[in-house]
Amino acid sequence: MLGLRTRRNEPEQAPAEPGVGNETSATRDGEPGGVAPERVPARERESERTAAAEPRRRPRFRERPARAGAAAVGAAGSAVLGIAALVMLVAVLIFFLIAAAIVLRDVDANARNGIVEAVHEGANFFAGAFTGLISFSGHPKRAITVNWGIAAIVFLLVGIFISRLIARVGRGGVLYEQRHRPIPGH
Repeated sequence: MLGLRTRRNEPEQAPAEPGVGNETSATRDGEPGGVAPERVPARERESERTAAAEPRRRPRFRERPARAGAAAVGAAGSAVLGIAALVMLVAVLIFFLIAAAIVLRDVDANARNGIVEAVHEGANFFAGAFTGLISFSGHPKRAITVNWGIAAIVFLLVGIFISRLIARVGRGGVLYEQRHRPIPGH
């Protein structure tokens, strides 16, 4: 046909005439009474029409830096969230190191063993400042247990606090990217 464009790979068809077998009539049971052409839901037909009517356009020159800036802020926000997770991981590891040293000291583990010695030295590095905070006369094990227990809890709470502060900054960057991300197709 002259002047009319058709889709690729589709044969040209004559316009349908009502009452010539291309309509469907349904019975009360919902079964088609005639020959039914392919059924396409109304949503898909509508989206095909709007997609065909609106060609995709390239982003304008002024929009490109805004997109790049939003993506950069989002990437930085994601990196900051990773740092917050790392801070929390370190705080939890310190907590467990001190807790393991407390347990090893309370069960009278062999202090000459290399692993026990390394755990005690590591815990003393982090909790050494808390040694002597509270003293119990005649009970050195109890004093270390209480003091290092306080140190473990302090390290965990400070780690949680710092991690949440850092994560707040990171979430702000990610949310900025989401708010300033252009809508696809516009």
